[in-house]
Amino acid sequence: MILPPFYDNTQQGAPISGTPSDAFLPDKTNTTMKRIMLLLLAALLLLPAAAASIKPVTRVLFIGDSMTGWLSERLEAYGAENGFEVTTVTWDGSTPAKWAKTGKLTQYINQYKPDVIFINLGMNQLLDRNPSKSLAAPMATLLKSVGSIPLVWIGPLEWPGKGKGEALVNYLKKTVEAAPNGHFYNASDLQIPRQSKTNPHPTRDGSRIMVDHIVKWLPTTGIPFKSLNAPKGEQMKRGKVFIYKRMNQPL
Repeated sequence: MILPPFYDNTQQGAPISGTPSDAFLPDKTNTTMKRIMLLLLAALLLLPAAAASIKPVTRVLFIGDSMTGWLSERLEAYGAENGFEVTTVTWDGSTPAKWAKTGKLTQYINQYKPDVIFINLGMNQLLDRNPSKSLAAPMATLLKSVGSIPLVWIGPLEWPGKGKGEALVNYLKKTVEAAPNGHFYNASDLQIPRQSKTNPHPTRDGSRIMVDHIVKWLPTTGIPFKSLNAPKGEQMKRGKVFIYKRMNQPL
């Protein structure tokens, strides 16, 4: 059955080409809708290209204090399963101020060219009541060194018997997340095994559990890890580059 052309009653019966739905829309509306459709189609066509241009994470730089070593070994176990390597620099007793003073973060970034940086600092300054005064300059220095590289800052655990250090944790969270590439993981509420009743350091198994929690949270950051499948069992794996410095050693 052949349908007759549609007619526009407002234009003395002039036929309108197109579908029946077009007949009831003014010409300007049709033109606008067609433009919108074309823009949407163009955007959909560009999506695969944009997704392909996003480089997945292959290199992680993990720096921090004495708790960092075992954390990085668990993260490296994830890396072995998901296509990234972890370069670790752990410095006993270190703080943001000590790291900022050395200028070494910039050196390590230039040397290892990470796609994402993990920083585990804060425990050695947990009870600081005025971190905005003591840490403003060091944090500015560290964030400047990081630049536009995605950053994951792991907040300190609660210190058994001494508290969670709310002033410090809140300051770190606010400062890190103020950067467009900054992501803060608040670890103060984690209940994990410690080396003793008063020792803030997690056991080896506690470090594994802590990283498992962090990895479950990581997708919320939007950082393009290829995948984050859990390693088999309780694997811990030291990366190819693992730098360890004692408290009295220079970085």
